[in-house]
Amino acid sequence: MAQGANQAAVSCAKALTAFVENGKTLLDLAEKESKEGSLQEFIRQKIHIEQKQSLLGLIEAAAALYRSLSVKRKKDAEDLWRKNNHCETLQGAVQDFEQLAVQWDSFLQRLDDELQLSAKILAGDHQSKCISPETPLINAKTGETVTLEKYLRKGKKILLVLIRQFSCLLCRLHLKDLEKNQRSLDAHSVEVVVVSFGCQEGALHWLQETGCQYDMLLDPERKIYTAFGLGASLKKVLNFNNMLLYAEYVADNMEFPRGLPSIQDDMFQLGGDFVLDEHGRVLFSHCCQSPIDRPSVEDILSAQ
Repeated sequence: MAQGANQAAVSCAKALTAFVENGKTLLDLAEKESKEGSLQEFIRQKIHIEQKQSLLGLIEAAAALYRSLSVKRKKDAEDLWRKNNHCETLQGAVQDFEQLAVQWDSFLQRLDDELQLSAKILAGDHQSKCISPETPLINAKTGETVTLEKYLRKGKKILLVLIRQFSCLLCRLHLKDLEKNQRSLDAHSVEVVVVSFGCQEGALHWLQETGCQYDMLLDPERKIYTAFGLGASLKKVLNFNNMLLYAEYVADNMEFPRGLPSIQDDMFQLGGDFVLDEHGRVLFSHCCQSPIDRPSVEDILSAQ
């Protein structure tokens, strides 16, 4: 029994060490490339899901770690190495893992600081309490300019779902959850409207890919995003903990959507969910702190 437990601990340490080495390689490369030119160019050219040697490669590395440990969740992996913490080799590997997490997030914080992204995220108490019905937007399907007034003042509330980017998997899953709970939304007189800052070409592609039936409005100048205090952050999107949580989707054999090569998107924009009454007053506000952070349908409806 002791021998079997020891073998499990050694196998766990081996898998964790391989992950840490992979993560360090990705981080070292990112640190090197981020110093070779402008940070904006580094972000545009060097952080893509298609590039295995970019920071996003940590997602696949974490999924490989889960497969090595025969688990599918970060929590289960942590439980496994806690259960085998009698092994000194594993203890060392866990320490290296924790050190990598600190270094990873410190690097992202440095990028945010240098790009002044954190400063663009407005404080919660600066969020608009009311959105003007005259706010100009674009109908994603027709390209026509419309105002929020078209959706307000109909005796209904509207739930504005501000998505992060067209290729955000978590945004798509959130909208599918809303569609699945359409009866509950209808019962509370809540109409869902999707908002993106992207271009019409990307929006039409997104609508075709997702099959989403909700109306979609475009906010190219991000006026609504700004009004709700939503900014952009590398750290809030790519922090170490999030990367390991994203890997859970890969472990479940889910693929992250790929963006169109012709579309310039912003993967570091944060999203949110906001319910407005018929006069544009904000009844419910949820500013996402990461791509994973979306409110449940119950949370949205309970606030009505």
